[in-house]
Amino acid sequence: MVEQKIFEMLAEHLRLSVRATDIVVRELTLEKERRYEVESLASEVMALEKRGDEIVSDVVREISHGAVPPMLYGDMHVLTDLVDDILDELYFIAMEVSRGRKTGLDVNPVVNEVYEDLASMLSVARLAIERLVELFTSALKDRDRAQKIDRDVDVFEDRVDELRNVVMDKIYANKSQLDHLSFYHLVELVKAIDRVVDACEDASHLALSVISSIFG
Repeated sequence: MVEQKIFEMLAEHLRLSVRATDIVVRELTLEKERRYEVESLASEVMALEKRGDEIVSDVVREISHGAVPPMLYGDMHVLTDLVDDILDELYFIAMEVSRGRKTGLDVNPVVNEVYEDLASMLSVARLAIERLVELFTSALKDRDRAQKIDRDVDVFEDRVDELRNVVMDKIYANKSQLDHLSFYHLVELVKAIDRVVDACEDASHLALSVISSIFG
């Protein structure tokens, strides 16, 4: 079944995002004496993002030339874009943290404290991505399991929303200790992590919709 093949390809893409999340967490939690590693870590994420683009090209080719029913054609394209958005956002985060480290924004203790909070947010986001991998690998085999996974992804998205509000409050409460660039840098990172879990939630819901269409 071509739909199963596409789900498996997208699961492979999501596994790249799991790896990218681990790397970005390392970027955010680097000890002072190891901060020279940040550029090479960002490069690792860049390589994963490029591999993700290759998978997307393969998926789009499969959708276009495979036996995907016309009623699923649009949803499959949107689902592919959502999965790709997750890795694209992680790539943005990796590069932004690298810039922050290299330009010395992390000499500010507030920035470092928020970095730790961002790492906690990403650790929860990682759980959502992992559950998406499970959903995509079992999507057409166990509909009940897919529905449970979808609920789990919602829980993780809600948890990241809660953490986002706490971190944003901390950034604003410490605004006087942050220069304009550091403030903007941290806010953009928070928003990017939020977009990661939003994409996870949207991809999970759409995958369930596709499954329902297939099973009727």
